[in-house]
Amino acid sequence: MKRLTLIPIGVAALLALSTFAGAFTMSEKVVVANQLIAIARVPAGGFTADQRIDKVNDRLLYILGYEPLAPRDIYAVRAPGDTMAIMVGNRLLLTVTSADAKANDTTVPRLTRVWLQNAREALPQARPTPAIPG
Repeated sequence: MKRLTLIPIGVAALLALSTFAGAFTMSEKVVVANQLIAIARVPAGGFTADQRIDKVNDRLLYILGYEPLAPRDIYAVRAPGDTMAIMVGNRLLLTVTSADAKANDTTVPRLTRVWLQNAREALPQARPTPAIPG
């Protein structure tokens, strides 16, 4: 009986999350390999939210072509102030600011963990593997 009540709750939670993410335009989302990594809806570093996404997309061009994409190569480091930086190899992918955390009703460390996990799941799938004969 308990199983039956958990399934509808789980489905409701998934629907709520998908509705939440769907409320934002693609210009506010970081999407890689058809997976949502982050929603950057607040300005940071002198950039508007849209400009931040453009900057992340520019960084992704280099990262996807040249940086290692194993999950161990995707990590977070402290940045100035109450900010974390998500790195791929030696390159900055995106920052997590206190404004991002506030907009998501969480803390910088918690939001960093979520965005970092999303990046670790999506980025390794983004680089095509070479066709291996045989």
